[in-house]
Amino acid sequence: MKKFNKTPLLVVLAAAFIFGLAGLVMAATAVNLGTADNFAILAGSGITATTPSVISGDVGLSPSAGTLYTGLTTGQVTGTIYAVDATGPFGAPGNNPALLISAKTSLDTAFSSAGQVTTGIISADLGGQTLTPGVYEDNDAPDSLGITGTLTLDAEGDPNAVFIFKTGSTLTTSVGSAVVLINGAQACNVFWQIGSSVTLGTNSIFKGNIFAFASITDNGGSVIEGRFLARNGAVTLNNTTLTKATCVVPPPTPPTSSGGGGFFSPLPLINVTKVPNPLSLPLGAGSVTYTYRATNIGPVEMSNVWVRDDKCSSVNFISGDTDNDSKLDLNESWIYRCIKIVSQTETNTATTHGWYNGWDTFDTANATVVVGLPLIPPLIHLVKTPSVSTLPVGGGAVTYSYTVTNPGVAPLSDVSVVDDKCTGLPGRVSGHPGDLNKNDLLESNESWSFTCQTFITQTTTNRGTAEGSANGLTAIDFSLATVVVSVPGFPNAGISPEEKEFTSNTFLSICILFGSFLLGLILRKQIV
Repeated sequence: MKKFNKTPLLVVLAAAFIFGLAGLVMAATAVNLGTADNFAILAGSGITATTPSVISGDVGLSPSAGTLYTGLTTGQVTGTIYAVDATGPFGAPGNNPALLISAKTSLDTAFSSAGQVTTGIISADLGGQTLTPGVYEDNDAPDSLGITGTLTLDAEGDPNAVFIFKTGSTLTTSVGSAVVLINGAQACNVFWQIGSSVTLGTNSIFKGNIFAFASITDNGGSVIEGRFLARNGAVTLNNTTLTKATCVVPPPTPPTSSGGGGFFSPLPLINVTKVPNPLSLPLGAGSVTYTYRATNIGPVEMSNVWVRDDKCSSVNFISGDTDNDSKLDLNESWIYRCIKIVSQTETNTATTHGWYNGWDTFDTANATVVVGLPLIPPLIHLVKTPSVSTLPVGGGAVTYSYTVTNPGVAPLSDVSVVDDKCTGLPGRVSGHPGDLNKNDLLESNESWSFTCQTFITQTTTNRGTAEGSANGLTAIDFSLATVVVSVPGFPNAGISPEEKEFTSNTFLSICILFGSFLLGLILRKQIV
């Protein structure tokens, strides 16, 4: 009787399973802030403003006996200041002990959640480094972390990329240090778990949400996009500009055709710009008019066109349908407008939609309005078009064209352009021919263009991302494009790509099951 040893196979499968799980665990995940999310500052033992500061977001002392506000006034905060005691130093509207207790609990949970599995060991000084997404810990833990010069965080084209930095002791930044975000990185997805205290050097530019076990201190003039969340200690401000970080969401991926147009039907492509007026409300809350421009960038006319804004509810069509056919024609632009009262610094997102012959298309545009500070936020705009919208069986080469412009007034530094499924773009841009005054800043009168070529074999939707910074804030814009590749063995009309993919996958699954059955018979014969 012939025996077959199955143990090595089982060991290999078990090892693959274990390491597969390990790979899942290793990826950094965003920390859920719960009820602490609306707070720009949450402190455990006091908040002091030695000189006037500007805080965009809620502020709270998460309650302990004897906690105090010193030097902080309602005029410095574009949000709600929550008090602990029965009357509150700023009046009854801020009295909400239950919310503060809940926020403190959420902060405690978030602090623990940031302690994820380390994926990278870093030196104590992060200055001069460029890091990709991951969970980082200093190599002399629990010694301190520091930033001298510039730390660059590169999201590699993924706007959901997460960066976590951990230390058991302190974080200290040097005078004039900077945290720079490129290639889709967002401050909302940067987290700092600090086992002791944080001190920001004078005029630091800092990105991310700080979870400090003890105190957080700004030595003066720092600009922060993120949060100061001190579990047990105090927060000290000094001419500080702190804006609560908000994530910008990419446009939704268009559903594939319902079948009416078939695989070789041209695909619609829409683009939207959004500009608020004014960009800044230095004296406090006021009226802002948002103007949107939805443009057909080809190659076919579109119907069912709309523009919506996640924080402005009445977006109204103004003009642009020159032939009054209710269709967004080629190279036609439709103007929309929405007016609202903005009471605190906020970033909102507009989404536009168009439809042609069974195909949907979307685009988004984001804009920030700053309240309480004469600071002009950045705006950036990206247009992306593929050289073809359909390809025959087997696929082919596609060239994507990108145009980046600045619809705002603040010149943009650290401009980056990436694509999640096409390599070869420059990432962080320098020395571009469109840079008219050769200062590596994208001005409002400049247009920077790029191309990227790739070969695709299946229907692909990819996302271009452009971002730039000004005045300590980061602007980001996305642009999607879909190229359809026909599937062999199916008619070119009547079945959507999703349906074809499902049919193909079903057939493949049957083949795999049948192959597994045959393999089982072979193994059984070897054992007997």
